[in-house]
Amino acid sequence: MKKILFVTNMFPTLNHPFFGIFIKEQIDALKNNFEFEEEVYLINGLHKSKFEYLKSIFLIPFLIIRNKPDIIHIHYGISGLFLLFFKPKIPIYLTLHGCDFLDHGSNRWQVWISKVIAKKVDQIFVQNEEMRNLGVTINPKTEILTCGVDTSFFNPENAKIQAFDKKVIIFPSDPQRVEKNYPLFSKVINRLETVLNDKIIIKSIDKMSRIEIRDLLSSADCLLMTSISEGSPQVIKEALSCGLPVISVPVGNVKEMVDSVPNCYVSSSFDVGELCSLVVDCLSNEKGAIRKEFIGKYIYDNSNIASRLADFYQIPKLIN
Repeated sequence: MKKILFVTNMFPTLNHPFFGIFIKEQIDALKNNFEFEEEVYLINGLHKSKFEYLKSIFLIPFLIIRNKPDIIHIHYGISGLFLLFFKPKIPIYLTLHGCDFLDHGSNRWQVWISKVIAKKVDQIFVQNEEMRNLGVTINPKTEILTCGVDTSFFNPENAKIQAFDKKVIIFPSDPQRVEKNYPLFSKVINRLETVLNDKIIIKSIDKMSRIEIRDLLSSADCLLMTSISEGSPQVIKEALSCGLPVISVPVGNVKEMVDSVPNCYVSSSFDVGELCSLVVDCLSNEKGAIRKEFIGKYIYDNSNIASRLADFYQIPKLIN
């Protein structure tokens, strides 16, 4: 049975049970259907200290030598720092998530390190076409393989629907995160309230449990994404799986995700007027068969992603 070592800087902990939950869900989907042994090494630089990255340079090679994994899968570029000093002779996969690879100004040092590390792995997985086009210039073994969504969990039939007396629009992150571009979101909402001559209830997805997120996505009127940069945003997949209309600026692979999905729109620019107009159109229409059309793509669910990963890993399917 093959052993896989997952190295990541995002993974649930006791104090932060939803941090990097989508990576855990990807591994769980693999475990539910395929035969392998796994070990996860978390570089918890966000909640402990940046020193965790330096420690990983020494500790990960020790783990590899001691436990002898057959495969290493790294999530997020700088999680692979150890490869700058130690390169084991086993297949190494690297999933790049977006802001570790696409330069938006404040992340240039991360992007530079990620590109150096990307040259040292056997296979890169990226989130969208823009990342793939950049990736192949660094490593020809670059494929689009996004993180999937648990479509069974993110289902409005399982949600507690909340009633509101105004239209509810979701900001899909912490407003303090600069790359999520809350100032643009706020300008659109202000314009929208003038056009509709009514107040809008704003709900931000921040410090919420998975159940709370599912309930909100199933109850709101739409989600508006105004990010400066994205890879393949999980919250968009979760929203569509819950049947929630999505309006977004042209980032990541959102356009591909909402293609053919009713009452969902991607703007041509970051223009406040255009985004406001798209939100008005969205709120004027029925939600439609959003979940059905999204799931019918058979691309973004965890089970499909797990099957594709298993092909790369060359691990056998579980016999029930």
